[in-house]
Amino acid sequence: NPDDTKEGNVDSKQDRVILELQAYWDHAFGHEVRLDYGTGHECSFYIFIYVLCKIGIFGNPKTQTPSVDIMAPVALSISSQYLEICRGLQTDYMLEPAGSHGVWGLDDYHCIPFYIGACQLQNKTYDDYDHKPSSIHNDELLRSDEAKSIIYFQCIYYIKNLKKGVPFFESSPMLNDISQLANWGKVSGGLLRLFEGEVLSKKPVVQHFVFGDIFKASWTPTEVQSEAPTRTFDSGNHVGMNSNAPWAIHGSGKNSGASVMPPTKAPWAK
Repeated sequence: NPDDTKEGNVDSKQDRVILELQAYWDHAFGHEVRLDYGTGHECSFYIFIYVLCKIGIFGNPKTQTPSVDIMAPVALSISSQYLEICRGLQTDYMLEPAGSHGVWGLDDYHCIPFYIGACQLQNKTYDDYDHKPSSIHNDELLRSDEAKSIIYFQCIYYIKNLKKGVPFFESSPMLNDISQLANWGKVSGGLLRLFEGEVLSKKPVVQHFVFGDIFKASWTPTEVQSEAPTRTFDSGNHVGMNSNAPWAIHGSGKNSGASVMPPTKAPWAK
């Protein structure tokens, strides 16, 4: 009975699983009081998907990790539909971006779909296409039917359509700088490290994570405080180009002054 889980009467394993799934689902589309949405809500949705994987909902045995062949189409199809719903909510209810990433944010709300989209473009299916990171500046491509099936291009097109009349290098300086990278492998690797540094290593985000029987907090805390990665995007062998993360600005240590200002471009770009 669903009412039992709401009242806390979880007598069976199935009830506990439902209660855990409900907690992640309820937080996956924004805050109902603050009317905002951010990467913490996004994480709740993907934890929801993780729990579904763990209970074998995608056809994998519960004791085995799903194969890439199973999870790749799941990640692409579900992420695409999730994005469509979230974009509608963000627009219709004018949801505020949760927190403030300033110029370093990928967009006002999302992070993970960009990573999934960069991974998608490494698939052999796209070997015959000349889709490079710099292809995001081809507006004709972004408007094409072909681009509608590519999550990374969907995300870029949404930003450009939402912020018409604003130069892309001004509205999305980090994404603009990422477009200078040589291949999608470098993009996906950098985005994963960026997610670790900007989301998973941020207490204001992870303090809201809900743990249960499946998504457990069963680790032993380390005595040494972990630090966010200080390198995100490796841009290759370009002279004068580094890949320091935006939060690893020179002079931003404990003894630095509060007046230190970040650069106006991503540090790994020329």
